[in-house]
Amino acid sequence: MKKSVLLLCLLLVLALSLSACGGGTSSAQAAEKISFSQALDIASIEALEGKTVEIIGYMATISPLDGRYIYLMNMPYQSCPFCVPNTTQLANTMAVFAPSGKSFDFTDRAIRVTGKIELGEYTDDFGYQYNYRIVDASYEEVDMSQISEEYALWQSLAADGVVAEINSMFDYLYFICQWTEIQATFTFEDGSTASDYLYPGDVENYLQDTGVGGYADKAQEGYFDGLIARVRAISETELEDLVAILEQAEAAASYAREELEKGNFSYDEQAGKYVLTNAQELYDRFYEPYLAFSEWLARWEM
Repeated sequence: MKKSVLLLCLLLVLALSLSACGGGTSSAQAAEKISFSQALDIASIEALEGKTVEIIGYMATISPLDGRYIYLMNMPYQSCPFCVPNTTQLANTMAVFAPSGKSFDFTDRAIRVTGKIELGEYTDDFGYQYNYRIVDASYEEVDMSQISEEYALWQSLAADGVVAEINSMFDYLYFICQWTEIQATFTFEDGSTASDYLYPGDVENYLQDTGVGGYADKAQEGYFDGLIARVRAISETELEDLVAILEQAEAAASYAREELEKGNFSYDEQAGKYVLTNAQELYDRFYEPYLAFSEWLARWEM
C-alpha cells in the first residue's frame, strides 16, 4: 500500500514538473509585438536580432511572382513600398521572407506576420535596400475593424491615395532642397552613358518636365493647396496634424525655389559640382517635415 501511494506521489510530481517545463518553453517562444513606429529607431530593431516578432500590416502589391517575400506596410492598397526620398532604402516598410521552399499568397486584407528579425545589408531583386528583414515568416488574416478604432479613417486615406502622393512629394522636396547632391545619368547619341552632378539648367528642366521623372506637376502653383484640400475632404478636423506637415513642406519648397532663383549656389572646382550657399538650412527645411511625416505615418498602429 505504501509503495502504491509513493508511486502515485512520484507520478504527480513528475507530471507537475513536465507541466512546468512545457509552460516555460511556450513563454520563451512567444512572439514579441513590434510596430512601425518602433522601427523608426534602428537600435530598437537591432535589440531584437534573432528573436521572434509579430506585427500587423498590409502587403504591397509589388512582390516576386514566386512569393518568396513581400513588403509589409501599415497602409493598404499600395503598389510600391515607401522609400527614403531619392533612394531605394525602404522606409515605413518591412521586407518579410517566407521559410525556404515556401511562398506567400497575396491578400489585400490586413495580416499578422510572425517571424524572426535578421540583421544585415540587403539589396533585393527590385533593387530595394534594407538593413533588417523578417525571415521564416508566416501570416494570418486579421479583422482590422475589431482592432483599430481609427480603421475607417485610415481606410479612407489609403483608398484616396493621398498619402502615397505626399510620400512622392517628399522626393520633389528633397530634389529642390538638395539638387547639388543628386547625380543624373545621361545617354549620348552613340548609346554610351555618363553620370554627373546636376547643373542649374538641369534643375529647371526637371521642374518643367511633365514625364515620369519630372516634377512639373509638383512645381506648379496650387499643388500643395490641392494636397491639403484632399486631406480635408477626408476629414475636416481629424487630420490637421498632416495638414500642418504639408504647410511646413510647402514653405520649405518655396524657400528652396527662391534660393535657386537668387542664384545662391556656386561651382566648386575641387569637388567638381555645384554647392549651395545655405546647404544646411535647406537640408533642415527638408528634413523636419519629412521626419514629422514619417512619424505621423508610423503612428497608425494596428
